[in-house]
Amino acid sequence: MQRLPLLISASLFLFHAADAACARGVYNNKICSGHGSCNPRNLCECDARHFGFDCSQKRCPLGPAWVAPARATDDAHYPVECSNKGVCDYEEGACTCDEGFVGSACQRLECPHACDGAGQCLSLKELSATYAVGSEPLYDSVWDAEMIYGCKCRKGYHAYDCSLRSCPRGDDPLTTGQKNEVQIVQCTATGGSFFLFFSGQGAQVPFDTTLSQFQSILATIPNFPRVKVSFGGTAKTVCSSATANAILIEFIYDFGPQPPIKVMGSLKGVAYLTGGSVFAASAGGILAGRTSVQGTKEWEFCSNRGDCNYETGQCVCFLNPMPGYRSSDGYGNPGTLGDCGCANDKNIYGGPMLACVGELACSGHGYCTGYPSFKCVCEKGWTIGDCSSS
Repeated sequence: MQRLPLLISASLFLFHAADAACARGVYNNKICSGHGSCNPRNLCECDARHFGFDCSQKRCPLGPAWVAPARATDDAHYPVECSNKGVCDYEEGACTCDEGFVGSACQRLECPHACDGAGQCLSLKELSATYAVGSEPLYDSVWDAEMIYGCKCRKGYHAYDCSLRSCPRGDDPLTTGQKNEVQIVQCTATGGSFFLFFSGQGAQVPFDTTLSQFQSILATIPNFPRVKVSFGGTAKTVCSSATANAILIEFIYDFGPQPPIKVMGSLKGVAYLTGGSVFAASAGGILAGRTSVQGTKEWEFCSNRGDCNYETGQCVCFLNPMPGYRSSDGYGNPGTLGDCGCANDKNIYGGPMLACVGELACSGHGYCTGYPSFKCVCEKGWTIGDCSSS
């Protein structure tokens, strides 16, 4: 009758002896730190988040390795602790990231200075999506698609961290023989509408939109430049039911090469345009017998005839030698754009342009092309229109 209590006592002793044989936590004195179980061999078996002889160490988050030995062809970005760009604090289970890297696993590049409050911090995946239209490919499955981040600046700001104010841009007033960009849209349809996109932003255009209505629709697209629109034939609406109508879109401000306009009669598998089709052409492409034109005018800060103050976003026009350069209308005449795009080649201010700018021509750091452009070609390491900045 006394054997049963003895067996129970022995079992309890063995249980406590085995339990006591497993390590207690360094920080909380619990068996296996409370993060594992004691096996029959008196060893701690830790849960997935912890490790160490007493399960007191916390694992840090894993992320795709920024740098690691390749395990196979195109296999060098497998998950590693802190993405190999940080140091793990095993007591807290948290990564201390190297400078320039952020995220729980140091898996993202940090946007410099938080884009100075003048832009968005976007991943390559997010940035590609802002420009993608319809079925265009996205940058969403590459290893660094959600690791490399950068700043997308608001209009009026630039630089890698959006810290600089952008000055007015313009065409160099003394260069000649250049052209505005002209893109073409061609539409044939009997009903519905099509979509028009520019730099990832777009609008829906009904097939019976008139010329003035079409111009107004373009103005609703964010950051769409100033344009002049005309029809190439006798059509009164953007889409013709009989013959293809060519819509000529001339970029009258901004200058230089422009992103191509993209048009679609269907979107995400749904057809919106009926009884026809829609196309677009740029950079010399031909539609409806018309040839598109790539813009060749300059599009430079201060028209390359002034110095940009990046703190204020205002141009300081070159006035030496007098009469120098002044604000223009975008086409070489006096105006209010603040772009230094008005030269005195028309004797507006008392005399023609006869020399390159600077106390010394081109500040002594370049050579002057002479008549008719009087343009400075700067030596290596010197910049802006008068070669005064290094």
